[in-house]
Amino acid sequence: MSLEAERLNKLKEMGAGLYPSEFTTRFVKMPRVDVSNGKTELNDFSFKGRRYLIPVYDTPSKNVLLIFGRQTEKSTSIGCKLLGYACLRQNFHSLYVSPAQSQTETFSRDKITAHIRNSERLRLLKGPDQLFTNNVLFKEFITKSSITFKYAFLSADRIRGISADFLCIDEFQDIDMDCVPVIEESLSHSPYKMFQYAGTPKSLDNSLNVYWSQRSTMNEWAIPCDACRHWNIPGIKNIGKYHLICDRCGKQIFSQHPRAQWASARSPEWLKNPPIKRVFEGFHIPQIIVDWISWDEILGKMEGYGAPQFYNEVLGMAFDNADRLLTMTEVRANCGEHTMEDALKYAKHNDVYFGIDWGTAEGSYTVLTVGGYMGGRFRVIYKRRYEGTDAQPVPLMADIHRLVREFNPRLIGTDYGGGYDRNDALIRAYGIQRVIRYQYCGAKRLYFDATLGRFMANKTEVVMAVINAIKRGGTFCFPKWEEMESPFASDYCAIFKEFGRHGERDSMRIGKTPGATDDSLHSLLYALLASMIHHPRPDIISPV
Repeated sequence: MSLEAERLNKLKEMGAGLYPSEFTTRFVKMPRVDVSNGKTELNDFSFKGRRYLIPVYDTPSKNVLLIFGRQTEKSTSIGCKLLGYACLRQNFHSLYVSPAQSQTETFSRDKITAHIRNSERLRLLKGPDQLFTNNVLFKEFITKSSITFKYAFLSADRIRGISADFLCIDEFQDIDMDCVPVIEESLSHSPYKMFQYAGTPKSLDNSLNVYWSQRSTMNEWAIPCDACRHWNIPGIKNIGKYHLICDRCGKQIFSQHPRAQWASARSPEWLKNPPIKRVFEGFHIPQIIVDWISWDEILGKMEGYGAPQFYNEVLGMAFDNADRLLTMTEVRANCGEHTMEDALKYAKHNDVYFGIDWGTAEGSYTVLTVGGYMGGRFRVIYKRRYEGTDAQPVPLMADIHRLVREFNPRLIGTDYGGGYDRNDALIRAYGIQRVIRYQYCGAKRLYFDATLGRFMANKTEVVMAVINAIKRGGTFCFPKWEEMESPFASDYCAIFKEFGRHGERDSMRIGKTPGATDDSLHSLLYALLASMIHHPRPDIISPV
């Protein structure tokens, strides 16, 4: 028998019929430092003191959402599950994604490579050298199963073309929601199609919290009180002076109580007939129920942290600390008295510019903005959102060609990322000098990349520049409010900003409320950027 066959048989014998939690206890070794001598010991993973994690590992749901406080073994549970599938299934391919390269590489080293190195049984996965690939961003095992490690902060371009069966998105709260559909396409050909998203929440509008509140079963660790028989869902009201307390009678309660159990915060009616097709089995674990964080530490954090940080990091709960960037009142203050019916009259006597944000998926629309300068202000004279059958490629492009003939725009600013084929059609029709493409990136503010033939724009900076101009007033003049309010002004107001960690540094990012659209704002931005080629506005955006 070959070494490969021998090792495969050994893996099958040890792992046959195991649940993921059972696999973890048999195969994974956890390091523990003996404080008396400073030596590190390797012990079998145990669910003692972490009984609440067993359903997290063993849920039969193909869609799982983990919303954890910091240091509550979120990444450990993800790593163990990835290793379990690599060990127990042949030709099973997993994809791990986090926002930053450093986060992804750290996870690969600490939660995958280290576990394999520490466990004699997991080292069977390696097989002979020629049957094992051990790169930090890709690992292929003797079972022919693999784990690919990627990162996607503002762009999912690195993930295009990858095929997988199991998708894990870690630090989901920091992933741009526009990237998620692209990442999920990696599972389009899989017979398994398993998803697990995990993170620590931020604001109420953040993608992680919206998935939790709108798309998940919202499972909470319910703890009984022996004194008054009240069931507690651990939160801020359960933090007592010396220990966890009942939020009704104030007596001590125990997170490891033998009757403590997972319970959905949803109504039985919602669980029986959810309003969405794809429901995530959601689990919430705050620091106040784990054994390895002392109560003095909890109280110290409560005193030292601000409310948003304490809710996010310790309680694993969303806090409304996002900055709402625009209000409907601020948008309305930029509206004039002109109507879109007057658009063609204006275009006959003034240079106009198109801005097109291409729709890319369900819930994302193609929006066209037409504007030009009048009296020193960028006057938006026409906007259109393409919906239903009008959004189909043939009628969509036919209408845009019609509008180009009628308005005769001097330049057409377009979204590069969502419309390669449509941009190509425009370039062939009107020339590369007239169709100006813009691609969002995380680098410099705004510059032209001659090798790519398009402008590169830092999404956060250019979007914030436009929003600040709307807030200041005097830059834009929109059509009458009745024509702007819905859907265009609503799109403008769907944007929010959050502060958090990106890799090793603090950073600010912009996002949109999940379920809402922001296409109209990007369409306006592309029209303004195109106009700036002839009418520079260093007071708004200065190219690098």
